[in-house]
Amino acid sequence: MIKTLRFTAVSLAAATLAAFVPQASAQDATGPGISLELGVAGKVSARYFGSSKLVLSPVPLIRLKRLELPNGFTIGGGSGEGFSLSPSIDVIAKRSAANSPELAGLNTIGTAVELGVAAKYQMGNFRVMGAVRQGFGGHKGVRAELGADVIVRPDEQWTFYGGPRLNFGNSKFTNTYFGVTAAEASALYPATTTSGGLYSAGLEAGVRFQVDNNWAIEAEAGWSRLTGDAASSPIAVQGSRNQYSASLGVVRRFDIGF
Repeated sequence: MIKTLRFTAVSLAAATLAAFVPQASAQDATGPGISLELGVAGKVSARYFGSSKLVLSPVPLIRLKRLELPNGFTIGGGSGEGFSLSPSIDVIAKRSAANSPELAGLNTIGTAVELGVAAKYQMGNFRVMGAVRQGFGGHKGVRAELGADVIVRPDEQWTFYGGPRLNFGNSKFTNTYFGVTAAEASALYPATTTSGGLYSAGLEAGVRFQVDNNWAIEAEAGWSRLTGDAASSPIAVQGSRNQYSASLGVVRRFDIGF
C-alpha cells in the first residue's frame, strides 16, 4: 500500500507541474500538439483476486486524447472520436496472510505495477477498447482487457456508458494469483496449476460529468465473475467467484502545443 501511495503521489506531482504549462482551451486545441487527461481516483475492489472482501486504494488516471505531429500524423481527435492510444497503468496491492488471515499458509505476493498501452476506437454512441500490460514486482506475467460500451449523452455535461468486459492473463499471471505450489499445499488449499486465457468476464457502467472545458468528475461500478481455472482455484472457492468494484475520480485536461 505504501508503494501504491508513492506511485500515485508521483502522478499527482506531474499533474501539478503540468498545470503551469501554457495551454489552450480544449475546444481551441488545433495544430501540432498533445492533449491528455491526468487525474486520480479512489477505487474499491476485491482485496485480492478471488477475495470476498473489499479494500479502498488510489488509482492514477492517464489518458492520451490527441497527438498531432508537425508532419501531420495524428492519433485521436481530442473529442474522443476515432482511434486513440494511451498509457495503461495498474497497481495490484500486496497479498499476504497478515492482511488476510484466511490465506494462512500461502506465500506473500508483493505489490505489482503493470505498465502497458491501451487502444480505443469510438464512433458516435459506440466504442471498443482494449489494453495489454506487463507486470513488474509481485508478478511477471501479462494481463489484457477487452471491452465495449454503448454511450448516452443527454446533454453536453453528462455522459453515461456501459458494456461487457473480458479479462485475460497468461499462465505466469494466473499461477501467481490463482495457483498453489506444492510447498504451499494444504487440506484447504491443494496444489493447483492454472493455464492462461480468459479468467473473468463481466459488466461495467459509468458516468462522467464535465464541469468545464478542463475538469471532469467520473464514477464507475463493475461486476465480474471468475471463469475457467481461476474459478476452480481453491483461492476462489474459499473466497468468491464474484468480484465487485466501484470508483470515483477527478481528471483535468491539458492541451500543449508543439
